[in-house]
Amino acid sequence: MFKKKPQIKNLSPLRSSDRRKLADQIIAEYSVHIPTLEEIDSTAAATAAESQSQSQSQPPPPSNPNQPTPALSSIRTSLVPETCLSARFTTHSGASLTLVSGTVYVGAHPGQEERILWIQYGNGKESRLYPTVYTLWHNPGLTPLLHSQDFVVEKLRTGADLMTPGLVGGPPWPEGAKVGSVVAVAGLERPSVPVWVGTCKIDVSSLGRVQGAKGAAVEGIHWEGDEIWSWSQFGNGGRAGPESIEGWDMTPHAGIEAGMEGLDLEDNEEEDDDEGQNGGVALGDGAANGESNANGHGHGHGPAGAPEAETEQEREPTTAEVDDAFMQAFLYALYDAKKNADPPHHGLDYPIQPSFLISNMIQPHLRVQNQHYTIKKTSWKNTKKFIKHLEKQVLVKSKDRNGGETVILDMDLDDERVRIFTPYRLPKPKVQTSTSTGPGADANNQTPASTGDTSLGQKLALQTVYRASGKLVPDLIPSKTTYYTASQISAFLKKYIENNPSLTDKSSSPRFVKLDPFIANNVLGSNPSAADTRVLAAGEISRDALVKRILEDSHLAIPHWLLLRNEQTYDPDSPDSSLKPKSGPAPQVSIVLEKRSGTKVVTKISGLEVFGINPQVLAPELQKKCAGSASVGQHVGGKPGMMEILVQGDQRDVVEKELSRRGIDKRWITVDDKTKKKKK
Repeated sequence: MFKKKPQIKNLSPLRSSDRRKLADQIIAEYSVHIPTLEEIDSTAAATAAESQSQSQSQPPPPSNPNQPTPALSSIRTSLVPETCLSARFTTHSGASLTLVSGTVYVGAHPGQEERILWIQYGNGKESRLYPTVYTLWHNPGLTPLLHSQDFVVEKLRTGADLMTPGLVGGPPWPEGAKVGSVVAVAGLERPSVPVWVGTCKIDVSSLGRVQGAKGAAVEGIHWEGDEIWSWSQFGNGGRAGPESIEGWDMTPHAGIEAGMEGLDLEDNEEEDDDEGQNGGVALGDGAANGESNANGHGHGHGPAGAPEAETEQEREPTTAEVDDAFMQAFLYALYDAKKNADPPHHGLDYPIQPSFLISNMIQPHLRVQNQHYTIKKTSWKNTKKFIKHLEKQVLVKSKDRNGGETVILDMDLDDERVRIFTPYRLPKPKVQTSTSTGPGADANNQTPASTGDTSLGQKLALQTVYRASGKLVPDLIPSKTTYYTASQISAFLKKYIENNPSLTDKSSSPRFVKLDPFIANNVLGSNPSAADTRVLAAGEISRDALVKRILEDSHLAIPHWLLLRNEQTYDPDSPDSSLKPKSGPAPQVSIVLEKRSGTKVVTKISGLEVFGINPQVLAPELQKKCAGSASVGQHVGGKPGMMEILVQGDQRDVVEKELSRRGIDKRWITVDDKTKKKKK
């Protein structure tokens, strides 16, 4: 619903009485349980009952409704903080862009900045309150929690509804997930962290198996990454969710653990997976491989010279073994840096991001590299806790940034454990079983050594090819289904002139050709211009002008484009089936500079995906290079799934430099500076 930025009017504070009414309305609508005295302290309840029995002759003191119990007061404050503000908003929703208006409630939880916590829209009595993810992260169990695969959740972030086959973890399903009820959705990677909010279109609680079912189950309202999530009074973008949240009732979803076992889920937040971006994920491959290896019937993926790696792959390691492998890999990375790079930083660019630590330091130095050796299989479960452990071991110095991210500021390469470290044999890179021509695959079809930014260092080339219209076939060009280069079309024209000597007889110059009925009618007669009229009157045209006339007329030669990666070539005589020309103008990366909140300048970057650049991976790099915040959201006006990076300040030079490192030529970049005053 909030893919496009809503218009939010001035905020105004809520009165205490209105805040209590709002909180009580939420408690009633969402059936929030208020603990009784017995549930809080059974001994205190018994003492109170005994005291009441001893003083039955005395009348009870009058109750004061304005003095709530401590439990009720605490729940009210958690749902609607005391400093809550409200404002009216308008936005456009749905495929028909229906105008929607309502109210947003803004508040700050302890130690955090103000965020939109509740959304209310609708007409009169039909209006209802929807929690944002910030509210759900602080109020576990507020709504029923559904689950879906992580690649499905990424599709939901583009504004799609959750289809029934996308549900995982049941039956049974949460009892509260009935028609019209508000539910939250989490991915399997972080099953206790809601990232999407919607309303049930069907009775999910009564569903059986969902495989093969059709239709939408939940309609999306709000999600982590939309404009409501990104809003803040200081314009510094949204705040990422935690790795896990205690308190969400996971017992109804016993099937989730089984579902996670069946998925080959690596550390996706640190990978640039083209297959995942396109909405396709191989389910169960990792489990299937694991089973075949365990039974002794599968083929080992390791090199022939590393039988010990194959032996390790035959069984699933213990958590302690994975922990030790990660620690040894980290020491190996420090050993390599100290040995192969010069001081003082030994080739390390601080601060080091969590994704860089895993993809460029840990993964390449793991003794065994398979689906069992990931951060999720360690006792730390996520990169932040792993960094904190390294800090306790006095190996690194870290710092927590806004949004919960932890970065490494320094590493101790002179530590005794690094000095006496003994290198071990590393497995060779795995060879892919299928041909890959996408970003990150080299000429030998090998996976990259790291799982970081695979677009770095890629070589790209844009080539234009043409498909001839029926007006030129077969007299000039042999086929209208084949794609030809400009040089081939020029060669066809040269051959046509050679086969018709009358075209060059009595011409004013060897560079000119006389007009025949074919050239006059089929070429110049197609979409004629004033220049064509002059040429027809003269009765001749230069060879170069004739070639240019054919190539620039889309009614004669329909342009298509190809993006060639890493020394790929396109041969029209024997085209590669994996290279399919696409119609329309060649793609470009768009850089837009505009003002926000009066004088603040921001840089927006879009159109990256077609060049194999993952905005989710590039954004943290730009944040580090630009020393400012960078957020990723749906590209306004773009196709669903096309993302846009927003960076604070005029960062066009930094962005162009980073794009150049990823194979983007300056000719493929358009810069639109909207901060300049338009000339009258």
